[in-house]
Amino acid sequence: MCSSDLEGQGLQRLKFQQEQHFTQPPARYTDASLIRAMEENGIGRPSTYAPTVSTILDREYVIKDGKYLRATPLGVTVNGLMEDKFSDIVDTNFTARMEKALDDVEQGGTQWKALLQRFYGPFKDELDQAEKDLEGVRLKVPVEESEEVCDLCGKQMVIKSGRFGRFLACPGYPECTFTKPLVVVMPGRCPKCGGRLMKRTGNSKKTNKQYTYYCCEFVGNRDEEKKCDFMTWDVPVADDCPFCGQTMFKKAGKGAKKPYCINEKCENFTPEEKRGGWKKKTGAAQDGEVPAEEKPDAAAKKPAAKRKTVAAKKSPAKKKA
Repeated sequence: MCSSDLEGQGLQRLKFQQEQHFTQPPARYTDASLIRAMEENGIGRPSTYAPTVSTILDREYVIKDGKYLRATPLGVTVNGLMEDKFSDIVDTNFTARMEKALDDVEQGGTQWKALLQRFYGPFKDELDQAEKDLEGVRLKVPVEESEEVCDLCGKQMVIKSGRFGRFLACPGYPECTFTKPLVVVMPGRCPKCGGRLMKRTGNSKKTNKQYTYYCCEFVGNRDEEKKCDFMTWDVPVADDCPFCGQTMFKKAGKGAKKPYCINEKCENFTPEEKRGGWKKKTGAAQDGEVPAEEKPDAAAKKPAAKRKTVAAKKSPAKKKA
């Protein structure tokens, strides 16, 4: 078909589809993706990757939001200050160049004293200038609001940091001094009152080790009408029971574990002994005792020669007069 045959023909619309797309921000770093980015940019060495991630977590510059790392207001403030006063150092190219220069020192191509002199001179000037600029200046970290409400005055609680970590505090201080631990909201609902399920941590008085448990948001509530006592070691999951509609749970720990229903009135109810994981001991063994019939005879375990030797030591021969 030549172009003259198509001349004067109208166009037919076959399909028209209207779509709207929004630009998505890049995904947050995870532990693995952050280490991969440092490796690609020549920052650090394999022995320093894990300490770098643990340092920014310990100082609460970032926190874990699921598997992702999210910058805290403290981290944003510190990073902005460093970029303002030490822009040449807070740069991936500077770190990569310094790593290469240290490799040259190790190989004998550069004197370490000369390298330090080239770095410390400009750095000392910037440090002195920063101390002058910040003298008497008090940096204010932005307040991070939470979804929790103060139990006493009803104000929206804020997240603060202390020497024992982050916690929730009432913004009405000093009129209201109410505080409570920072909790993580879990999927599902409380099987007793329908409230939200929370992930909380505590410290053992005997071992001083931290443990994790899950409970209703109204556990310990001062209002007796809303108070609830639901607590469990098992992890609530997002899927509800297909029979009764209540929240299902699974055993904590590594590995894939099958969710189960804890509603005793449901036909899908799973007894505790069939849920997997740690099982309770019964009888005397529950208290750490071994039944008498199961206790091994210590003397029977020893060979005959050794039993004679032990018996001889226990009953020495009498001395002759």
